[in-house]
Order: sequence, then C-alpha cells, then structure tokens
Amino acid sequence: MWIFKARLIWGIVAAAATLVLVVAGALVILIGGLASTEQSTQDQAESGCVGGVNAIPAGNLGPDGEVPEGSIAGFNTEQIQNARTIVAVGKQSGVPAYGWVIALATAMQESTLRNLDYGDRDSVGLFQQRPVSGWGSVADIMNPVKSAQAFYGVAAHTGNTGLLDIPGWRKMQVTAAAQAVQRSAFPLAYAQHEDEARALVAALADGVTAADLTATATDVACTIGMAGISTSVVRPIQAGLAVDNNNYGNSGSNWANMHTGNDYSSPCGTPVQAAHGGTIVIESGGGWGWSGRWLVKVQTAPGNLTTWYGHMQSLAVREGQMVKAGQVIGQVGSEGNSTGCHLHFEVHPHGGGYLQDQVDPAAWLTKNIGKTLQATKQVAGLPGAGQIGASPAAVSGPQVRLAQANIKVSLSRSRYRSDLAEVMKHGPDFVSLNEAQSRSVSDISVRGYGTYRASSDEYGARSQALSPVVMWRTDRWVAVDKGTVQLTKPVTGVKNDNRYATWVVLASSDGSGRISVISTHTMTSPAKSPQARKDEAQRGFAKLAGLAQGLQKYGPVLVAGDLNSPYPRNGGDGDPWGPKPLMTKAGMTSSFETLGAPPQGWATHDGGGTIDWLLGSNATTTSTRHATFKLESDHHGLVADFNIRGQ
Repeated sequence: MWIFKARLIWGIVAAAATLVLVVAGALVILIGGLASTEQSTQDQAESGCVGGVNAIPAGNLGPDGEVPEGSIAGFNTEQIQNARTIVAVGKQSGVPAYGWVIALATAMQESTLRNLDYGDRDSVGLFQQRPVSGWGSVADIMNPVKSAQAFYGVAAHTGNTGLLDIPGWRKMQVTAAAQAVQRSAFPLAYAQHEDEARALVAALADGVTAADLTATATDVACTIGMAGISTSVVRPIQAGLAVDNNNYGNSGSNWANMHTGNDYSSPCGTPVQAAHGGTIVIESGGGWGWSGRWLVKVQTAPGNLTTWYGHMQSLAVREGQMVKAGQVIGQVGSEGNSTGCHLHFEVHPHGGGYLQDQVDPAAWLTKNIGKTLQATKQVAGLPGAGQIGASPAAVSGPQVRLAQANIKVSLSRSRYRSDLAEVMKHGPDFVSLNEAQSRSVSDISVRGYGTYRASSDEYGARSQALSPVVMWRTDRWVAVDKGTVQLTKPVTGVKNDNRYATWVVLASSDGSGRISVISTHTMTSPAKSPQARKDEAQRGFAKLAGLAQGLQKYGPVLVAGDLNSPYPRNGGDGDPWGPKPLMTKAGMTSSFETLGAPPQGWATHDGGGTIDWLLGSNATTTSTRHATFKLESDHHGLVADFNIRGQ
C-alpha cells in the first residue's frame, strides 16, 4: 500500500485538554498486562456456565436491575471518581461486572473509596495494599489505576494473586472473593458493602443488569470464542477517557498534506480498543514512521472497512490476529510525529490507503456506534494495494479542459439538464458541478462521462457533502481513487456552513500518467458575519489548500468550484479569510491570475461577482485560455484549458 513518504502527522494535545480529562473525571488507564477472563472447563462448571443457580441474591436492586433513586447519596466527588476508576479498569481489563462489585466492596471496606496515603503499618491506597507484601512501590499503590489493576490481577508491577487468579471466583460470595485477594484479618467485613457496591456499579456503568452484578448461572466467559468476529461498532477509547480534538481534515504547519483522522487526547497508557471486529494488520518502517514504531489496522476484509490506530506506545495484538469489537489492542502513546499522548484514529470504509477513502471518524462513529456492520462490496475504481505506485507518473504534455458550473439547486430537473447540456457543449475533459445535493444520479449522469460525489448512505440525503461533483471523460480517463473531505462546520447554526470538497485521481487511458481534480462549494460569504465565521472560512480554505497540496504527490492538480470569495480583480490577496494566499502557498494558481478577465468579463454570477474559480498546480499546469458562458442558473459557466507539464 502506497503512502506519501513526506507525510507529517503531528498530534495536537493541549495541556488544557488533559486538565479537562481530569476535571471531568476521566481516568488514566495504564494497563500493564492483559489477563484472560476465560476459565477452565471445571471452573466454568463451578461458576454456573454449565447449569447451576445464582449464588447471590440481587439485594436492594429493583426488579429490572435499576438503581433505586438516591442510592448513591452520601458519596462525595472523590469517592465517586475513585469508584469510576475501579469500574473503568475492570471493564477495560475484561473483568465481568460482578468483579467490579467485588472490587468496590473491597475498597469501601479498606479505604471508604478514598486514596489514603496512610493505613495499618505500611498499607496505603484504595485497597490498602502493602509494599512490603509485594503489591508494588508506594507510588504504584497510590496510583488508583495501578492499584485497581493489582486487585483484579492484571497489573505488570506486581505478581501478587488478584481476583482473576482465584479459581471459581464468579460463584463466590462477594466477601469470600474479596478475602481471597486481600487476606484480611477481618474476612467477613466486606459483606456489609455488597448492596452499596452493586448500586454504585449500576449507577456508574451503562447496560448492566441485576444478573450481571451477581454470581450468575451464565457468564460472559462462557461465550468467548464462540461468536466469531463481531463488527458491532464501539469507540476506540472508552467514553469519558478521551477528548476528541475534532481535527479531521485540518491542514497547516502540523501536517504536510491534511489530517486524515481524528486525534483523541488521553493519558499515555489508556487502553485502545478495536472499534469493530476484524483481522490485525501491522504496518511498520518506511513511510509509517509518523505513527511511531507501528501503525495498527483492523481490517474486516480486503477492500472493506478498515480502521487505523496510530502513535500507540505498546501493542496487545500481533499480525494476523482476529479481534472482536472492544478488544484491547494497545495503549495510547506519543510515538512518532506527536507532541503529546493521544490516539490517531482513521476510518477507511473501503480499505483504501492514505488520502484515499478516509471519512470523518467522529461522524462515522456517531452514525455507527452499536450497529453491526455488514461487509461492503469494494467500490469500483478504489485502488487496492499497488494500484498507485510509489512513484506515480504525472500526465505530461496533453492539454486538458476543465469546466465549472454551479447549477442552482432550485431549478427544475428539465432546466438543470438543459444547463448541464450547455456545459457539455464545450467538450471538457473534467467537470465540476455544485449544488447537486438534491439531484439524483440520473440527473448528473452524461453519456461518455464518469461521475463521482459523496455517498448519501454515508452522509445522508441532501447533505452539503453531495453538493460538489467531479465528472470525467471515460474515453480518456479512468478513476483510480476518490474521496470527500469536510472543509467547514457551522458556527452560527446556518446549515449551509457545512461545506465539503470532493476529489478524484484519474489515470490516463493511454498510460501517460495521473491527474487529480477537486470540486468544492465553500461556505457562503462571511464578509458581514462575526469573526468566528471568517475564521472558520479561513480554516476551510486551509483544508482545501492542504488537500490540493497532498494530491500533487500524484501529479498535476486542478481545482474548481464556487468559492464564495471574489477574486481580487485589482491585485492583492482579496478577502483576508479568503482562498488566494492559502492556495498560492499550496502551489495553486487561478486562471484569473494567469490570464486576467475572461473575454466575456469578470462576472461568474448574475450579481457581478467573480466567485467561481479554476486553479491549477503551478509546477505542472499552465492555463492558456478561459471563458464564461451563460446558464439558466444564477451562476455562469466557467471553462479553461490547461497545458500539462512534466514534474
């Protein structure tokens, strides 16, 4: 799989984000070791996996397993936070919910859920573990996460017996299981906290039932390995343990091209889990150094949904291993090109490579968490490994024609098709269309042309992601890659502030090389809006520039669209938040800058504005002529010829 060797991905992790994690009660999860929760056949039989009855009654839980109102009253913030830590460590370590109850009851008895720096003799911490007895250093024990890991038996810093090491613990009463770990002088003391511990777990953890909180006849361990790979989607880091930096699609000095994933700020050591089931693919060396020692991928099938996990400091999986959704695959780190502890997470619905089929991970998670995904058919034209070589040849020599048309969304279908026919009269190699979000596939289809826009299944019907369209002559060009990138998001709640760019990489059918075409419809002009919208518009143009710069690795790049920022006819950079300086920095030059006003005048809109632009990568293209033409739409069509030069 080819990747730009110059890729530069920096993790942006502000200290303030870490503070938010702490204040919000997020937890530092430093898994030192992963223990299996499976039992022997005999142990399963003893615990009720093969018949049996509940060993412990449900106590004060309601008939449906809900916590009675006010059942956690009397616990202060510190106690609740420590309880959250104990539950989260248990969950991330694969301990069934009944184990969380045992751990909480133990900590209630030993420390009243306070992280004490004193105790009997040298005992300290939530579980009053003793350094002299081998539970670790004082620093280890005073770390709530490490002390909880030690209690459960999944810690790296101690070899002492933990809960998971106790045969048949699932069938034991709470006090018996706790005593098996703690070896207290008061073995029956833990029993008094059972009901409170169950109530706390039920209050703090979603989806648990009364049966989950007791020694039941069935157990999650009984079904391990029976269900095959699950593709039910979960978060890559457990909710509450990370801050979403919401930086998908960003560009700037931190990235050589654009940020193709989302960064989730979380303390180093926090467990990273597979967002869905699949097969582990580990990339290392070469162009993957941005991610650190390795980049981990979870692949449902070749050419199908694949998620990427970067910057991890350690792994809990191996190449080719089959994993389930929610299975821990490693730990958050700051490896590679990173400025702090975070997970870089990417989603590739069709198994593409860098700058290929990635989508916004946050939007994808919002749409799919809890869903069981079906394998998807590989989209025609998306490249598999090797289709784009390490040194792709750029188209050299021919002249190409690019047309831009923002055909008004409110036009009837017949008037829309009439305008589209007018565009096609100019014989363009490539066409950029805008405002196509309400148009059907047949509306935007023309014989002899291929067409690509974002999927309504991915983004929703009438989404602004469907506005930009790229078309190409199929007798001269074959699409080898394509994608959609979000440029801007709403600032003031205006729906149309959500704007996107759609791009296609095309190979010449005569084998002479590749060229990329981007179509975009950017945010409506914020000229009279608050500064926040201007700032968002500028961020959007920076993302567009980053995309164009990244695609130049394939060869020449052409950009077309309604940019909603007037070209500065009298020189200068135009709008301070506008596209010209950013596109220039990315090596892109507009036909206006090269050729001046079209013969028909500057206007690309009935209102007289010059807001539709055509741009080419100045290292490899030169615009030689351009013109505007009238449409029924309120925008005029714009067409230009570009000569292509070798790199």
